Amino acid sequence: MGYCIVLDTETTSLDKPFCYDCSWVVMDKEHGQIVDFKANVVEQVWHNLPLFESAYYKDKRPKYIEMMRKHDMVMDKWGYIMRKLKQDIIKYDVTEVYAYNSDFDDKVIAFNCDWFKCNNPLENVAIYDIWGYASQYITCNSDYQTYCEENQRFTDTGNYKGSAEVVYQFITDNTEFIEEHMGLFDSEIESQILFECINCGAEWAKGYKVNKILSRPVRHPYSVRVDGVEVLTGEYL
Repeated sequence: MGYCIVLDTETTSLDKPFCYDCSWVVMDKEHGQIVDFKANVVEQVWHNLPLFESAYYKDKRPKYIEMMRKHDMVMDKWGYIMRKLKQDIIKYDVTEVYAYNSDFDDKVIAFNCDWFKCNNPLENVAIYDIWGYASQYITCNSDYQTYCEENQRFTDTGNYKGSAEVVYQFITDNTEFIEEHMGLFDSEIESQILFECINCGAEWAKGYKVNKILSRPVRHPYSVRVDGVEVLTGEYL
């Protein structure tokens, strides 16, 4: 069945998404095992301290330093990181790249390749959204909704959460899991979410619709009065 790449990026902002972490895993599509990975810190952004300090997860900097000291992560210029990605695409004959909320990661790669003036290795590779897979095979199920109810996994607007963190908690039955928001670790859990969907009947290389809003039915009381007298009460969804 071959291999695919699951990729994740971490950026300084959403509007101008300068990437400081571009990492990925290579997954064996038959067994769901990770056979290779690349964890990369982007040198140009890392050394631009005012820019890095604008990142939402800037507090992760000590963890990046620790990983680089242990040689679990490498600092390289953006162009060289893109060459490594291209090399892995060729080495493993990859025709599919996956990411959770792939539209964002696709935008990040394109923006930074344009900014740093290098070739985009994903231009000729199909990109699929793991969020869409999860929407159609995990978060739409009543068991998932029950899990969200029992563990209070709601958005600020009161709907069910569909984030990679909560989906991974559900499929692993680990309510204590907290997403690292670091490229390598997030790629690892997202690859497991993807393979769980495959085991549930999803097809490789298929663009499934993303359900960004997982509506939660909420009961509201009502009453009907006639001439000031309450004649009917109940609830509506």
